[in-house]
Amino acid sequence: MTANFLYQLDKQFPNSWVLTLCASKFELGTINQISDVLANIHPALRVLYQSTLVNELDWHANASLAQCEQVSAVTTLQWVVEGLGCEGLPPLLPQVKAAFAATNLNNIDVNAMPLATLLRPHKLALFDMDSTLIEQEVIVELAKKAGIGEQVDTITESAMRGEIDFVESFTRRVALLKGLSSEALEDIVNHHITFSVGAKRLVSALKANGYHVVLVSGGFNYFAEHVKNTLGIDEVYANDLDIIDGKVTGKVTSPIVDGQRKADILQSVASRLGIGLNQTVAVGDGANDLPMLGLADIGVAYRAKPIVRAQADYAVNVAGLDGVMAILGLTS
Repeated sequence: MTANFLYQLDKQFPNSWVLTLCASKFELGTINQISDVLANIHPALRVLYQSTLVNELDWHANASLAQCEQVSAVTTLQWVVEGLGCEGLPPLLPQVKAAFAATNLNNIDVNAMPLATLLRPHKLALFDMDSTLIEQEVIVELAKKAGIGEQVDTITESAMRGEIDFVESFTRRVALLKGLSSEALEDIVNHHITFSVGAKRLVSALKANGYHVVLVSGGFNYFAEHVKNTLGIDEVYANDLDIIDGKVTGKVTSPIVDGQRKADILQSVASRLGIGLNQTVAVGDGANDLPMLGLADIGVAYRAKPIVRAQADYAVNVAGLDGVMAILGLTS
């Protein structure tokens, strides 16, 4: 779908929506089931336009490809829909989420966005790092090096589910790292950090389309700078890991980047760049990402915890991180 064509649709059908569906494969029966679900949401719903995108590169079969260059092997359908003979559709987002949650279509990413939102120029994107841009939780990798993996795993998972305060959990986990050699950090960067499938493709597409891209992490600057430099991200906000004489002290020495701090950074960077909040995107997976996901115009939960998926407007679970491109209407 070209931008001009979509603008014309929006002008003619001002209350239309874009449904984006991603799956590894669409069978005819699946398409029919999706159509039935949509018909049950609104009896007068009709499809104005459909486009299909197939990612031809199967990342599973390309071992020689740099890991951060991998691409999701998915098919994406985009449908522009509107209510035939209606003054306008009621907000589709909560209805679509509820309707598809009640089906067995668990292997499909389904997102509904007002066409006007898709057409609005977005210029700022913020990303969480751990389990979003990269596949690991870095503090868990550090804990493994320190021999306290199980203890930190328990605290981390509890925090990501929103059961305990992030600042408290962060302080407790860092304290457990006291005495860890700084050499362990270098080893993790060199041998234990893997980028999420589609990360490089997504960041490259955002940059090509004029986005300012920011990494904002409750993790550590040492690793965030590596991710920033590898992916070509513009700036980074993360926590300092205090090291004296080559050993981690276990102390927190700077303001912790928690959920509220992430939202504040989104607000601050947008203000500094003269970008409206209605032109911003945020992507994350944990409970401490919810404030920025809620503040951004487009908040995307990426392979997220249930509490995050339930509250985020948009979600990617089947596709890789480049599935965010489909939600934003980007092809390259």
